[in-house]
Amino acid sequence: METAARTFGKLAIFAFSKHTEKVFKYAPRVLKDQDPEDLHQLRVGVRRLRTAIAGFEAAVQLPKGLTEERVGKIGKRLGAQRDNDVLQEILLSKYLPHLPKNEQRYLNKVLKYLQKERKHAFKATYKLLTHDKFSRFKQHWQGWLDQPQITVLGSLAIADVLPDLLLPQLAEFFLHPGWLVGTEIVPDTHGTAQQRRCIQLSPSAIEILLDGEELVLHDLRKQAKRTRYQMELFSDYYGQQYQELLAKVKITQEILGSLQDSFVLRAMVEQYLDVDLKKLCPQWNAIFHGDRLGYWDQWQPLQNQFIDPGHRQQCRQLVQNPTGNSNGKMARGGFEPPTLGL
Repeated sequence: METAARTFGKLAIFAFSKHTEKVFKYAPRVLKDQDPEDLHQLRVGVRRLRTAIAGFEAAVQLPKGLTEERVGKIGKRLGAQRDNDVLQEILLSKYLPHLPKNEQRYLNKVLKYLQKERKHAFKATYKLLTHDKFSRFKQHWQGWLDQPQITVLGSLAIADVLPDLLLPQLAEFFLHPGWLVGTEIVPDTHGTAQQRRCIQLSPSAIEILLDGEELVLHDLRKQAKRTRYQMELFSDYYGQQYQELLAKVKITQEILGSLQDSFVLRAMVEQYLDVDLKKLCPQWNAIFHGDRLGYWDQWQPLQNQFIDPGHRQQCRQLVQNPTGNSNGKMARGGFEPPTLGL
């Protein structure tokens, strides 16, 4: 049993068990609609389950209805209500207390609009979670976990396959064009090599840059999220340096997520009010502007580090050498099921 617990397939079973448990634990709570955190936790469970399916695909045989695409559709359909909750929270906690009364009036109009939209979003969520398809989805997972099907590759020791699982995801992360936004090439003193560095821009130039690169930065954020979840699956097999790299990937996701929230919120406000926010609500506009510059200031040091070829090579070498789990034991022996970021 101890040997089996250290295999690729056994870890897959453990991961699917933990993530499905979270999904089906929070689904009934979401239906009660008493705490927005319940929906957040449900979506986290769904996203982690999707990542686990992608990460352990070679180790298991899943039935037709349990695919990464299927799980992704569930997460996407839950997204409208969660996005609405997040935007309302940002408006109430971050902006409303800092606006003059005449501008608060406009913000409250936006809140009423969001509250109306949320009712529609919750109806869609309710329909999704009470539909027969979701019940069958749950039954399929329970059936598979009762009698899991493992492939030949699933019998391999997890320590032997970790680099092959992590390096492709790390490559996608590093090769994303979003890393090059706001950078320039700097030749070395001999003119034989090319490296990049972040460009120092004026506030107005930053605004123009962000307006033009919104989509690519948002996509990098999604890539960072996928990379983070994939790395978290195996964090117990590496040491402190891996945890530090994982923390940087998470910060990448969070900073770019904050930038994206500012894009979405401002666009939604101006669309609903059908005005130029700069003219109608100058204080609110100034806060938006300051937030974006602040996020960019947080982003550039991290970006500068990740575009450095030397740092990237260190990251590659790191994932090629699993050292042990959180108990300090080698990955090949004394295996304890990892936490998987839960």
